[in-house]
Amino acid sequence: MREDYRSQRNGYLDAPLFSPEQWLSSLTPTAVWRLLILSLICMASLDWLFRTSGIHNVGLLYMLPICVACWRFGFKTGMSIAVAEIILSVATTLGISGRLDANAMVELVMQLIKFGCVAGVVTRFRQSFDRERLLARRDWMTGILNRQEFQRQAEAMLSSATTRNQSLLLAYFDLDGFKAVNDRFGHQAGDRLLQCLAEEGKALTGLEDCFGRIGGDEFAMLIKLSKAECAPEVAERLHAGFMAALESTGHSVTCSMGAVVALPGDSASLHELMRQADQLMYAVKRDTKAGFSLASCTPPSDSESLLSPRRQTCSAS
Repeated sequence: MREDYRSQRNGYLDAPLFSPEQWLSSLTPTAVWRLLILSLICMASLDWLFRTSGIHNVGLLYMLPICVACWRFGFKTGMSIAVAEIILSVATTLGISGRLDANAMVELVMQLIKFGCVAGVVTRFRQSFDRERLLARRDWMTGILNRQEFQRQAEAMLSSATTRNQSLLLAYFDLDGFKAVNDRFGHQAGDRLLQCLAEEGKALTGLEDCFGRIGGDEFAMLIKLSKAECAPEVAERLHAGFMAALESTGHSVTCSMGAVVALPGDSASLHELMRQADQLMYAVKRDTKAGFSLASCTPPSDSESLLSPRRQTCSAS
């Protein structure tokens, strides 16, 4: 891991130019309903136009609103749209021929069955999509964010903090003596230790913070600092919480942590912050272990209110 942040920045997969899923997700429920109603009106108009031209197999026109409704709102809403489309189809048939014969009734029943099948397939696909997306963003061992998702959310937090004049604290830490636990007690004991640490990390972070496993026994946390909070106190609280969680496992494992404060107006990227925190962490490991080191990315004159002194190194007793 250390080579990743000391040598080069990890790139992200190129995003597609247009993603229908992301576009639909960006719409408010009201906007989606407006889109559905407009689609129904357009589909009914085209149905009328085609039927008056002698084209009767127009059932596929109604599939798109059903797919959109199922994707955003679920199976029941999709079937409600399907029923609304059947009603529109009946109205179109009556408007053109003035009656519903047996063939038309059979065709409507078959349409409803097809619509139901489509709604079921789309709903099931959405469920599978959400499950796979969640698994792709989570570390399989601990359930917290994986490295890629942590980087994505942390980048978003940094961008938002710049516009909101918000200070952030980035903590980067790993375990001291973790390999000895694996060697002596087996990987299951090591896995339980990581899971215990992850649970403590989730308890120490808020809904707007992000916490992830970067790799092996290395973790990172990015949290928001309020104006009333002092960075050294927050860093000490985090380190103490992790140390207590590790002590509760009964293994002789401690935690070394490097932390960096990103103040409003900082131009440092996430990569730079991670690199600095990583260096501070390994300095602690080489020096005392079981401690933390805190620094700021800005000159001391800009950070006195949140960080005093500019760098603080503490060792656990």
